[in-house]
Amino acid sequence: MLALRIHGYGGPEVMRLDHVPVPVAGEGERLVRVHAASVNPIDWKMRQGLMQVPLPRVLGRDGAGVDAASGERIVGVGSPGRDGTHAEYAAFSANSCALIPEGMSFEEATALGIAAVSAWIPLVENAQVASGQRVLIHAGAGGVGSFAIQIAAYRGAEVWATCSARNAQFCRTLGAHRTIDYTREDFAASGPIFDVVLDTVGGEVHRRSAEVLKPHGVLTYLNAAPPQPVSRTDIRVMATEVRATRERLDAVLRSELTVPIEARFPLARGAEAYELSRGGHARGKILLLP
Repeated sequence: MLALRIHGYGGPEVMRLDHVPVPVAGEGERLVRVHAASVNPIDWKMRQGLMQVPLPRVLGRDGAGVDAASGERIVGVGSPGRDGTHAEYAAFSANSCALIPEGMSFEEATALGIAAVSAWIPLVENAQVASGQRVLIHAGAGGVGSFAIQIAAYRGAEVWATCSARNAQFCRTLGAHRTIDYTREDFAASGPIFDVVLDTVGGEVHRRSAEVLKPHGVLTYLNAAPPQPVSRTDIRVMATEVRATRERLDAVLRSELTVPIEARFPLARGAEAYELSRGGHARGKILLLP
């Protein structure tokens, strides 16, 4: 099969399209012929060596396609500790797979994958967002943020989102009540008016997000940068462990979320897809189509 592999750590130069053996599904696993796979920030971070893995390595956390044994349409999320989905075939644990609903495309299913689960866990399971609350979503136009806006709005919250001016209307169409242009406005200037903040940025944004929470509010996070310490003791700060399970995948697949897709690339142009993700300005999801 064809697989996009990294042969070292660095930029696009370490990536090659190789002919490799089809993976063998072990006990409790499914072998899937991949029709669409996502590019997520974890992929270019691993390529740059921020996480050490045996080399060469096929990256890619989520993918959708056809089960080679049963013929069922499957979306799955793989382990970062083994070869991933940026290839023609991938093996998944059966516990981290779900059947794709009738009428949903492979592209839509894989775009939901790890990104929608990464929004679902902090908002629904950690913060338990409810009707009448005001929620701030950082990086609202990104892969996780675009689903987070929808999930919070569906649960009845008034949703605010940070984004660039270019993406303000996009975020509003997803359900944002108000947008904050992070290039011109200080989100903390609003004061302590939020019940929940979802931080996908980290660093100074994480520390200052605590300032905009009401007493007993929730700062839930999955960070692109290490979080800075928060001094407040009257709020809850909750890290997110992103683990895809069949139940979580079923929940996001059946939530009727709009799936924004920024771009599609063949495997041979995978390096371009990684660079688009690394730039941090994609609107929605970036896909590879093996």
